[in-house]
Amino acid sequence: MTRRRAAFLILVAWAGALGWLVERSYLGRRGQDRLSLWPVPPGSAYHAIRIGDRQYGLATFTIDTLPEGLRVTELVTIDLPPLQPKSPRRTSARVEALYTRGLQLVRWQSDLLTESGRSAGSGIVSGDTLLTVVTAPRGEAPETLSVRLPRPVILPSAIPLVAASRGLPKPGSRLNLAVYDPFDEEIRLERLTVAAESVFTVPDSAEFADALRRWRVAHSDTVRAWRINSVEQGLPVSRWVDAAGMTVRVQHALGATFERSAFEIVNSNFRALPPPLWDSGVTAPRFLVTDGNPAPRRHLTLLARLIPDRPIPRVVPSLEGGWQERVGDTLRIAPSTEADTGSQPLGTVDLLTRVDSSIAMAAAHIVGNEERPEWVARRLSDWVGRAITLRSGPADFSARRTLSTRRGTAAERATLLVALAHAKGLEARRVWGLAAVNGRWELRAWVEWRSAGGTWTPADPSSPPGQALANRVRLATGGEPMLLSLALRAARLRLAVLEGTP
Repeated sequence: MTRRRAAFLILVAWAGALGWLVERSYLGRRGQDRLSLWPVPPGSAYHAIRIGDRQYGLATFTIDTLPEGLRVTELVTIDLPPLQPKSPRRTSARVEALYTRGLQLVRWQSDLLTESGRSAGSGIVSGDTLLTVVTAPRGEAPETLSVRLPRPVILPSAIPLVAASRGLPKPGSRLNLAVYDPFDEEIRLERLTVAAESVFTVPDSAEFADALRRWRVAHSDTVRAWRINSVEQGLPVSRWVDAAGMTVRVQHALGATFERSAFEIVNSNFRALPPPLWDSGVTAPRFLVTDGNPAPRRHLTLLARLIPDRPIPRVVPSLEGGWQERVGDTLRIAPSTEADTGSQPLGTVDLLTRVDSSIAMAAAHIVGNEERPEWVARRLSDWVGRAITLRSGPADFSARRTLSTRRGTAAERATLLVALAHAKGLEARRVWGLAAVNGRWELRAWVEWRSAGGTWTPADPSSPPGQALANRVRLATGGEPMLLSLALRAARLRLAVLEGTP
């Protein structure tokens, strides 16, 4: 074979290989279903959960590619203030979900472990139109709920994946996603805004330092990320997401910060730390959910203080509106006669408060011929407080289940009150926040209904009839009042009473 012929054959082989590559990578995709392509690559990310300068927990996020789709696993664990000295106290939440290659939710499993018990849940999406959810708290019979979906939904952990799968974000672009929260059991429309672009230096490997007896950064990587702003239950959240859909940093306006780092630094160093020192002052939230009744007050003025390195954001929707007014760092809580334009976010579907025939019949029996909205709300609240026996344990059941069993947690009784109010045509919503009990701020769930004057007015079945409810601070609209949510979303909040009139 001559050199000329050999060179010609090599050139032909090279051209053929190049043509095959172009056809496979570009031309061949025109005839393929775009859902057959992986939207994001597999990988893992580890985050240190910090409140101030101290690590209080950790979070892991894993993406696996499987023959049947994309498996996304998220685990969040955080320490809580101990009730007794040398008694560790921890809560965790784990969610494992399966998506198609087009990031359409197929099924998931959730597991919430708290001091009140363990609550497991699972769900499946049939044909993108039917969502079926099964909740099974330990020691209780499971409950199954179904709802028709107007559009495909994802779980909160997949928000960064969807943002990255649609190409490199551009500052100023917007994205609306229907998100189902497996712990709050509500579908809400998340309105995301790409606010900025930046470069982060993130540790990606670690080495053990014998002198320090801890792991330290061995190598760092430069990561390009985009800040995606959103509002969840009235609280602002900022996420920095890279091009692979992995979260680099998450900042809650009043709470914790997630910072990505190497596995050994996030996990091993955290386990070697001594128990964290929590603020035990009367202005700090107390990580308890009790049945104690707050002392009645006609009005209450508070000073909201944060750790100095982070001021309160200029706009926090959940802290404002109706009976709760905010001016700078001051919250004034008192009956309001001014109309409030705020409402439950559009597109929100609460699986737990849906009205059926049993709830409608119960509401009609309780209210009778009464038509005045304030008296309708009072009668419903008083009846729930009398007829529904208070129980302890995780709060996961629907209003229908609570009505049929005549027992429920404080959060479940609030859920039932919302459903009864909806059955009588009142606009009502679940909220949670802090209530002053015996001089300390404790986690509490209650209800707000929109009065005839257009303002949100609080109601709580756990409070005695006729008691004023000016001794509590709304932190979030919708969802369940979990200690994990309090630690992540509002652990930095400090509340000092300036004045209060019993």
